[in-house]
Amino acid sequence: MKISPVQRFIRWFGGSTIGRLTDLWSVRWLSFSPIIWVFTKDDKSGYNNPCILTSIGRKSGLSRSTVLPVFPTESGRLLVVGSRGGTRIDPHWAHNLRASTQASIRYKRRQHAVNVRTLSGEERDVMFALCCRYAPVYSRYQQWANQYPRTLPVFELSLLDDQRFT
Repeated sequence: MKISPVQRFIRWFGGSTIGRLTDLWSVRWLSFSPIIWVFTKDDKSGYNNPCILTSIGRKSGLSRSTVLPVFPTESGRLLVVGSRGGTRIDPHWAHNLRASTQASIRYKRRQHAVNVRTLSGEERDVMFALCCRYAPVYSRYQQWANQYPRTLPVFELSLLDDQRFT
């Protein structure tokens, strides 16, 4: 698994407390993620709008927030992919979303309560392909995850009142 020095730095910085807090602050107030921006510039893919996903920890019961790129669907819903860079295990937030079907997101500087649905089968494959069109790096992550074997989870976020994200 070959990654560039820039991606290695972004993974390190994004995983640090300072990097995480900087990214959360930036997305909250500016609706812009410097970590996602640098990563997509290095990867030569397009920038994807970020959200702050807040879920309830399945073990702790505490609120847990993370910055994620989101991908819009034609139906006005949003998709997130639990890639964790194609590693052996799913990210903690993915386990939390499986344990509770509700969460909240801050998207385009607005707070929303959302229903969460884990996609599976053919529907997951179609939506994963859509995510890969926005961020081709997910294809590579899935290839890396195949060696464990692990299928990257895809989650669909919809507003509680069934409105469309704008």
